Amino acid sequence: MNCLIVDDEPIAIKVIESHLREFKDLKLIAKCRSAIQAFEVLEKEAIDIIFLDIEMPKLDGFSFLKSLKNPPMVIVTTAHRDFALEGFELDVVDYLLKPISLERIMQAIVKAKRLQNEKNTSSPGSQGVESDYSPYIFIRSERENVKVELRAILYVESLKNHVKIVTSNDTYITLVSISKLLERLPQDIFIRVHRSYLVNLHHIENYSNTDLVIQRKSIPLGNMYKDKVLGFLERKQI
Repeated sequence: MNCLIVDDEPIAIKVIESHLREFKDLKLIAKCRSAIQAFEVLEKEAIDIIFLDIEMPKLDGFSFLKSLKNPPMVIVTTAHRDFALEGFELDVVDYLLKPISLERIMQAIVKAKRLQNEKNTSSPGSQGVESDYSPYIFIRSERENVKVELRAILYVESLKNHVKIVTSNDTYITLVSISKLLERLPQDIFIRVHRSYLVNLHHIENYSNTDLVIQRKSIPLGNMYKDKVLGFLERKQI
């Protein structure tokens, strides 16, 4: 898994970096002294885990986290106990108090790996994927519960805490995260292709190494999902 450290204290960065060297399956992609630098890294790299400090200049860690549409897993690293509740409300993997021991960071990494494995086992073609999903769902949109046929859904776009569900005839906005919605959908038909998009495989018209097209809408392939998506699509080639 690819890791990113975001902390304005050089000593704290060195401690976390030293601990991460003990884990051969973790790769430290970058060390950032500010949230602004971290933004730039996330634009270019596929990151699985962020080790995130809270109190930083200009933009604090939680404000940075809230600004991300679909953040990677986050392990908070801080000297302050007072922010723990807010951290877990933001769905962080773990909350580590400085000075951080190897044992404590190991516990957090084990938890992150378990979450990553759960995500991987729900991917297209994996064992245990349910095939008996209902052919429709009800979503809350504009004060009504609307029935949406799954086969009519073209793609879903994340809008922070909401998603935009685009169908053949309509577009709906509903208050749910893209990850939670994906849990409700048959995952041999719907696949995450980007932090901000999931698509109905039956509606893909063409694709390349960088994007795919559904009804003239170009949808980017995120680095984190590209290999899995292209591998799945290439198995359909003749």
